[in-house]
Amino acid sequence: MNKVNYENKLLLQFMFFSLLGGMGMGVAQIAITLYAVALGATASQIGLIGGVQGIGLLLTVLPIGFLVDYVGPRKVFIFGVLASSMIFLLFPFAHSANSLLCFAALIGFFSSFRFIPMTSAFLEFVRKVGSQKAGWQRGSLSFGLVFLGPLCGASISKYWGFTTTFYVVSALVFLLIFGASAIFQNSKSSGAITPAQSFLNMKEFFRNQNILEASVAEALALATFSCFNAFIVVIAIRVFHFTPQAASLFVSFEGIMFIAALFTFGRILEKIGRRYFYLTSFAVVVSGLSLLSCFSHPALLVAGTLLIGIGLGMLNLVNVTRIANANAEKGKTAAVFSMFTMSGAIIGPVIGGIAGELLGTWSVFLVFIPLYLAFAIKIHFGKKTPEAVEIFDQPLENFA
Repeated sequence: MNKVNYENKLLLQFMFFSLLGGMGMGVAQIAITLYAVALGATASQIGLIGGVQGIGLLLTVLPIGFLVDYVGPRKVFIFGVLASSMIFLLFPFAHSANSLLCFAALIGFFSSFRFIPMTSAFLEFVRKVGSQKAGWQRGSLSFGLVFLGPLCGASISKYWGFTTTFYVVSALVFLLIFGASAIFQNSKSSGAITPAQSFLNMKEFFRNQNILEASVAEALALATFSCFNAFIVVIAIRVFHFTPQAASLFVSFEGIMFIAALFTFGRILEKIGRRYFYLTSFAVVVSGLSLLSCFSHPALLVAGTLLIGIGLGMLNLVNVTRIANANAEKGKTAAVFSMFTMSGAIIGPVIGGIAGELLGTWSVFLVFIPLYLAFAIKIHFGKKTPEAVEIFDQPLENFA
């Protein structure tokens, strides 16, 4: 098989299993929320059930990243798939909100075992083939998570009940095990140092400019993304008097623009280089945030939503490409990158909420603009980042 055909086949495999994994996550999210409501959970319990999964993931990404580099991504991934699949089979036995909370926490803990190996493998793939299709894996995952998953989860729960829904989630997760051989071909572990020793060497790791700047930029992007999702519906209803159904379309519209940018802007990134692509994406996001902060007409809200989706998709593209080319172990790199992004997703709505409480609703999105401008200044006047793509000489078949 020639190099181009092998590359395309591998990309399709990444996309398919990312779509399947995202769909499983989407079905699980909606099913867990609806099940919590059916169990009579309070608003605070529902919020805790949703948040505890993210907390479990955040606490485990770094150790799992070290483990991936030590034993190899395939073993970690297979263990995570088997553990998660079995835990989902236990969800129908949760007969109270507290027991459901415990199972949700377990799922959050074991999610890293699946997420970090997949991310590390795709970063290695991008490092070898370039940035043109760097967003396709994230786009496939997002499509399954945001669109297919919730749609299927709501339908299955309604017509076949929660027990069947959780069995379907378990099956979707288990199917990922059949992709392990394809995704992690010739996967290797460093085995040189233990995870504990690797943790002690993190100081040197954080001195890598590519990793640190790309991770901070992605954290800022995810903070904006999560703040948008948290407040756009509220603003559309309270300020512009949209119906709840119409207001919720802003979230879907932004998601569509984000996914479209991931699939289409990679070629532009290769042509103009990372530095100018960074600055362009910052300009697009800042323009979107400015429009969202102008409450003079609903059309500005629509335009701002469009720009936010495109700009954040562009940022993810350049950040993934940059961190993929960082000269560091991919398991640890994926873990640090994920830790920053999840921290941003958690902090974003908090920042927007505090700004809105102190300064007014108009400031919810405006508060992020100075952060983007500061980062743009750093990129423009700082040391230039490497240009858009590095194609390595070694055969693609040797990728880990």
